[in-house]
Amino acid sequence: MAKEEKKKPKNLDDFLAELQSQQTRDLDGAFKAHDEFTKEENINHYHENIFGKGQDELYSTFVKELDNGFTEAGGDIAKFKGVDEREKVKKALTKSLRKYFDAVHPVVSKTMNDLTLNESEQYDYLTSAYDEHIGVGRVKGAESIKEKVEGLMKGKRATIGHLKRAVSDYRIKAADNAIQVLVSKYTTHHFARYHPSEIAAYLKPRLEKEGFEVEDKLAFATADLGEHLGIRKAAIAKEIHPYLKRKEDKKK
Repeated sequence: MAKEEKKKPKNLDDFLAELQSQQTRDLDGAFKAHDEFTKEENINHYHENIFGKGQDELYSTFVKELDNGFTEAGGDIAKFKGVDEREKVKKALTKSLRKYFDAVHPVVSKTMNDLTLNESEQYDYLTSAYDEHIGVGRVKGAESIKEKVEGLMKGKRATIGHLKRAVSDYRIKAADNAIQVLVSKYTTHHFARYHPSEIAAYLKPRLEKEGFEVEDKLAFATADLGEHLGIRKAAIAKEIHPYLKRKEDKKK
């Protein structure tokens, strides 16, 4: 009988519930879990069916709300003449982010409802949650959506059309950044209880089996988890890494 395929999470609530029930017994299990999770087909599922769909919801809602709010003012060529116009944009972004989290991470929306936040608080809460969600301050290149939108509104020549384009351009990069945060969360869950020296000791004979020896022993011993994963990935792919040397390259 064919093995039944495991159901993939529909959103991050499902992902976190499943993650909480997982606990690997040793480093063999931790690396196996990491390898399974980071397979291309699994990452594609999260990118296309969770984060990608969420970004589509965010963008389509943002465009719809801007069209509703600025049609009489000129539509895409409308500018931000005062506080009222900027508040309309903030409300549009709030609704858009709510749609995003409804699709991607429903508990965020539920928490907002439970706290009965007012419009201003909802804006601050959702933009903050979103920036954390895509790794602002942690993932290289991750850009705050609040700063992006508010920064554009300060430009003298900025229009509604500029805002739409900026959020459209923002989508793919934001989804990629969210994936990085997700992988980091998953990896940390399985490796957090291990000291870097334990991981280094585990990897050394396995790197040698792949035809490498440690070149920079101190750096290797004190490397963080991300570096250890990178070293292992390079060795498996038979690629050069600054901390490694191919055995045949060793000077006699």
